[in-house]
Amino acid sequence: MPVPTRTIQSRPHSQAKVQILVRSSLRSSTGSSANRRRAQDLVWSWVGTKWPRLGVSMDERGLPQLERTAPGVQLSVTTNPESNTWTLSVANNERDGTRTWMTSAMVTAKGDTDLLDVQTSCAGRPDAPLVVAPPGVLGLWVERLELEDGGVSVLSEPREVCDADQLKGFCEHVHSPERKLPIIALTSNPHSRFYGVDPHGLAQVVRGLAHVAYVAPEMTAAVEAQVGADFALHAGAARIYKPDFSRSAAPQAHPLLKDPRPAGASKTDDPGAFRRLLCRHICALSVEATAAM
Repeated sequence: MPVPTRTIQSRPHSQAKVQILVRSSLRSSTGSSANRRRAQDLVWSWVGTKWPRLGVSMDERGLPQLERTAPGVQLSVTTNPESNTWTLSVANNERDGTRTWMTSAMVTAKGDTDLLDVQTSCAGRPDAPLVVAPPGVLGLWVERLELEDGGVSVLSEPREVCDADQLKGFCEHVHSPERKLPIIALTSNPHSRFYGVDPHGLAQVVRGLAHVAYVAPEMTAAVEAQVGADFALHAGAARIYKPDFSRSAAPQAHPLLKDPRPAGASKTDDPGAFRRLLCRHICALSVEATAAM
């Protein structure tokens, strides 16, 4: 579900169109008031590290409503007892005034579980260079809380698929109707550990937005038997299995992305290009997926 966003009242962008860049909606396997407080504390830790000038005290954190401003940044916190929802929104201007960035984090109690939502958007010059990346608070939630997606933990590490049990779990998760996050699946050639992108570095970048798995070459035929030839794995490329996977889907529905560097390019020539491409794609998918919810 979309996260409510409060826009900073900055004159240069008061009429600018807001562009949503990243969204994530995660479920905690541990639902409790202590768990929600922990999630909120992690949001406050992120704010304090990134914008220490806001200077919010521990007593102020407990207030049901809070507004705080500092040069170029504005903070708003609201608590809705009726919906058991706590929302923190922060907006900050770039130093050159090109854009205003807005991030909202929301913690909601729902039955016996807790829902954690985050959204990043921006307003400003559409022709200015734009670097899209998940907000740091999302990484803190993944690292410090017990989050799950379709019965599988949400981690900042890739999953290895190299034996029969791991293969079974991987294929079940790909087909799970409960899965809400995409899976990025990598593989290599036999006798090689080159996946096109470092699985561990990629998992860190997309944590909270996607799962990452690296499949042993000898397992790729078994994966193909489960997903179909149109969605097979290819060495050095990344197969993205979006939620609601079906082997009867159009091939482009679950794309195979390749390293954007030209053939023959050195592995040391802009080694982060493929990871950035995958991150941008996953961020775009996060907006597409939650808009349809």
